Formats: sequence, C-alpha cells, structure tokens
Amino acid sequence: MDYKTGLSIQTFEAKVIIGKNVGYTAEVLDYQTIKNAIKQASENVGNFVFSGTITPTEILVTGNNKNYEEQGFKIETSIYPRFPVEIKKFKDDFVKFVDNLLVLLKQERTGIRFSDESLMIETKYCKNPDLK
Repeated sequence: MDYKTGLSIQTFEAKVIIGKNVGYTAEVLDYQTIKNAIKQASENVGNFVFSGTITPTEILVTGNNKNYEEQGFKIETSIYPRFPVEIKKFKDDFVKFVDNLLVLLKQERTGIRFSDESLMIETKYCKNPDLK
C-alpha cells in the first residue's frame, strides 16, 4: 500500500451561486474580484477555513411570467477531513461567510444550499426584499 487514508467524516456540503452583476446593475464583477472577496470574507469569519471551488455558471430564472438571465459563479465547499468541524458550526460560519461575501460584492440576495436544507440571505443592498 503506497498511500494513507485519513479521518473519515460524514459528508456535508454547501453551495451558493453569486451573480456577476453588482446587484441588478450593468456593473460586472470579474473572477479575480470574486476570488479576492472570498479570501477577505473567510478572513472576516473567525476560525473559518474556505476549502472549495469557484466555477463559472449561468443563472436562469424562467416560468410563471419570470424571465431573468445572468452570468455568475458557483461556490462550493464541504466539511473537509483536513479541517473537521461540527455541522452546526460549519453551517453558522458558512452563512456568515456568504453574508460577508455578498456585502463585499454589493449583492442583494442569494440562496444557500446545504446537504440538509436551503435558505435565502438578503443584504442591506436589497431594494425589493422577499424576506419580511
């Protein structure tokens, strides 16, 4: 055997999609800006380690008289065996991380998908809030 295996932990994932447009304006964020904001947002959350991926994607909302398209970035992470943490703390820290990230990028809202639930975050930049 030429390899070692490490800590085996329960798989738990988190995903968020962030649009490339600042709010719903024509100002477009580039990859490096998103990457730098991820680094800053993770530093803003004490003891949080972001270990994940950033993937270009396209946001499409259609149906029921809705029609919206925007380029974006999918940001995915999980509880990584090298940085084990309890699920509740991971979720709490990831929500804080995303909140910081959205504010840094002047985004209005986004949805977070965890392995066990989904939720929406709206920031101070949200002009037409859905959350009351």
